[in-house]
Amino acid sequence: MPELPEVELYCRYFAKHSLHLRVAAVRVLDERILAVRTPLLKRAVVGHEFSEVRRHGKHLFANADGAWLHLHFGMSGDLFYYDDAAGQPRFARVVFEFENGARLAYDDMRLFGVVDVTPDPDTFIAEHRLGPDPISSAFRLPLFRRIARGRRGAVKALLMTQEIIAGMGNLYVDETLYRASIHPRRAVDALSDAEVKAIFTGLRGVLKEAIAFKSRGGDYPGRWLTQHREEGDRCPRCGGTIQRAVVFGRTTYFCAKHQR
Repeated sequence: MPELPEVELYCRYFAKHSLHLRVAAVRVLDERILAVRTPLLKRAVVGHEFSEVRRHGKHLFANADGAWLHLHFGMSGDLFYYDDAAGQPRFARVVFEFENGARLAYDDMRLFGVVDVTPDPDTFIAEHRLGPDPISSAFRLPLFRRIARGRRGAVKALLMTQEIIAGMGNLYVDETLYRASIHPRRAVDALSDAEVKAIFTGLRGVLKEAIAFKSRGGDYPGRWLTQHREEGDRCPRCGGTIQRAVVFGRTTYFCAKHQR
């Protein structure tokens, strides 16, 4: 499932291949992916160039001369840029055709993503009450301390709730807590200042490292929990046993030895 690091790479991909190209046509191959009527989508982008692209959490926004294309990638969304019509991906749902003959396809096998139009990203963020982006320059330890202060419930729920922090998903939340040596069911209001700092440091580190790995086409290193998400596997950090549980409605993996 695309989480913040994957969407950051989609953002860079969009910037590399689709900025400053004029949209000649939009082909909607499956209207189920749209959160806007087809004529409104076409009116917003056809005849315009994408001048900038932004990401907030798991959401991507592209400016088409004032109207903003909004993409959310759901569980299987992806972007494909290609020159030849024969290169169209199998599950293309919307195709943006540029005047230079190239195309950008929004591909989504499982149809959980969204193609939409919004007045601007800040309006969308405010209307959907999204939390701060955890790799933005504004996301610092004092802000994270304020976010955590006075909250109840499991720490995994805190990190996964998009209205609190935008962009985290199951995989990277588990990795963050693994790195911070915090059990995913630990109560937020029981965390020490040192543990809050460890989570913040782990969160930022995990996301930035994941972006770096993926931008080079590499996989996660063997020291990551991500490579050992199987009940009964050995923790590469301390040799403990990897356990599986359901936390915040999601399948969760953690080390029984060093995550307490």
